[in-house]
Amino acid sequence: MNQMYPNIFKPLKVGNVVFKNRIFTAPSMGHMIQNNAPTYPEPALIKNYLEKAKGGVAQVQCGGQQVNFPGRNPIHSNFDIENPTGWRNFIHFTDAIHFYDCKASYELIHFGGEGEYTPEAIAAGDIYACSEFVRESDGLHFKEIPESEMEKLADRYADLAQCVKFCGFDTLLIHGGHGTLLQEFLSPRSNHRTDKYGGSLENRARFPMMVIDRIRERVGRDLLIEYRISGSECVPGGFEVDECIEFFKLIQDKIDIAHISAGVVREPRLRAITHPSGFLPDGCNVYLAEAVKKCPDIHIPVLGLGAFQHPQLIDDTLAAGKCDIVAMARGTIADPYTVRKAKQGKADDIVPCIKCFRCLDEFKLTHKYVCTVNPTAGREDFNDMMIPNEWQKQNVGIIGGGPAGMMAALEASKRGHKVTLFEKEAVLGGQLKDAAFMSFKYDLLKYERYLINHVQQDPNITVCTNVNATPELIAPMGFDTVIAATGATPLVPRAIPGINGDNVMTAGDSFFSGRPIGDKVVVIGGGQVGCEVGVHYATMGKEVTILEMQKALCPDATRTYREELQGQVSDHCKAAITGGTCTSIAPEGVYYKDAEGVEHLIEAETVILAMGMRPTSDIAESFRDCAQTFRAIGDCVKTGNVQKAVRAGFDAAMCIGW
Repeated sequence: MNQMYPNIFKPLKVGNVVFKNRIFTAPSMGHMIQNNAPTYPEPALIKNYLEKAKGGVAQVQCGGQQVNFPGRNPIHSNFDIENPTGWRNFIHFTDAIHFYDCKASYELIHFGGEGEYTPEAIAAGDIYACSEFVRESDGLHFKEIPESEMEKLADRYADLAQCVKFCGFDTLLIHGGHGTLLQEFLSPRSNHRTDKYGGSLENRARFPMMVIDRIRERVGRDLLIEYRISGSECVPGGFEVDECIEFFKLIQDKIDIAHISAGVVREPRLRAITHPSGFLPDGCNVYLAEAVKKCPDIHIPVLGLGAFQHPQLIDDTLAAGKCDIVAMARGTIADPYTVRKAKQGKADDIVPCIKCFRCLDEFKLTHKYVCTVNPTAGREDFNDMMIPNEWQKQNVGIIGGGPAGMMAALEASKRGHKVTLFEKEAVLGGQLKDAAFMSFKYDLLKYERYLINHVQQDPNITVCTNVNATPELIAPMGFDTVIAATGATPLVPRAIPGINGDNVMTAGDSFFSGRPIGDKVVVIGGGQVGCEVGVHYATMGKEVTILEMQKALCPDATRTYREELQGQVSDHCKAAITGGTCTSIAPEGVYYKDAEGVEHLIEAETVILAMGMRPTSDIAESFRDCAQTFRAIGDCVKTGNVQKAVRAGFDAAMCIGW
């Protein structure tokens, strides 16, 4: 038994399955890791999941086969475990997971009114939901699913479950939450049926119970069944935890583990409750699992989730009896070895997830699966091809102590290189230092401290702060490789009259300069940074107006975070003006023209510029002749985000000395 986290590492027996600890991975699908045509996991995706099994979790959950017919979607994986063509690969998957004494789970989901349906699917026939309705977001007309189709669908679940069992999975996860079809039936908000499947909870539960019963008839008790639900839909008139408890009383003898989540995915801002953002604390949804767990009539294990990562919080949650199991998705993407590190007493080595949602949303924009803090995520197979297996240890100089420079230093040290890191400021961190000032950026602050602590404690890295590195300083030092990570500087359009006024400062200067911030603030620039700065000062009691040239706020943010950040702006800021162009800045405030060319004044005592960044490419390039091998990385090449900076630092380090 692990003495540091005894509750995490207490085995759990459920039916005939013994889980070695109490941490599962929550279901996730690595979209874009594999080709989308195959109906089975390819080696690239298997390797991604396998990292989590190697990392020590008790169970890895393979997420997301759609039970319905959504059509061939170019950005989603299209698993179909019923197709014998892929059985060999599914069996390879479960064998690989079992190799590390880890259990394998497979998720089945019917999105119902939450789903994305291609023209191919729409042309194939009626699209069904629990009740008839027209979806506001796209006008798609859903028909009320008739009982005959419900019978077919229950059989489809059972057919798939039989294949799940055949392919060696230990458990089957039925997704019945987040506004998907099974939860549509349970929720009084979406179930408006007048037949025996509507009305009372017992009636609303008939179809989910039909699905469970049909599966049990086919697979017996050899395959564990997990059932995932939104303990609260977090919307008025929705499904709530009291009915959740009553529902599990009805089904607990038919299933094995209760998953208690939260939210409805398609509702604005609720995605950031289902997948909690930095505006919520860690473990924020476990109160729902706790309510189910503490009901004396519930006797099956209860799983809680919602932004868990640090082992102490997990152990405390288990010790308090709030749930029997904790599941993590993003935490095990950020650091697949989280559980292993906890068991070894190395919690400080766990790479913090920053809740940026790039793992969830990035693939729709760039057709890449990425993680900001884990530069290997999504390309586990390509790493084997790209990273040299042989290299010479070198003396390396790195200019710049932001995320790109620190990541390059750490990874270079792991490969045995001697590193000297130069930073012109008194402390490391680069633009990550802004996180210390915004309460909702606490995850990014954790990551900044993780990088700084590991750089400072690494015996192979010499840190030189307060050093304004120049080619004249670096060239005589005899480095084999020099990496420039000099970052970017704020973009300040000099053509705007008054932009150098005493009432004007950049976003970073507003935190570090010590200059007072007036009660009325205008933030020029409504990208992610501008909106975050605006929300920060608004929550401090300032009257904040955000002015943005484009038609929408924070288009550079990921979908889930953008929805929540826009909501926070609406909650806290006085106004957010889009389609407005700043024409001048005066002591009395900001003048701008709206989309029709009409000029307005926004009164302000302080004007904060968040208009983007400019790469310091000239500074970076000045170091090119300081060593035989040179590389520029991060924002000094092209301004981006933390994910791009971290990956650039990793890539540069892997190429040293070959």
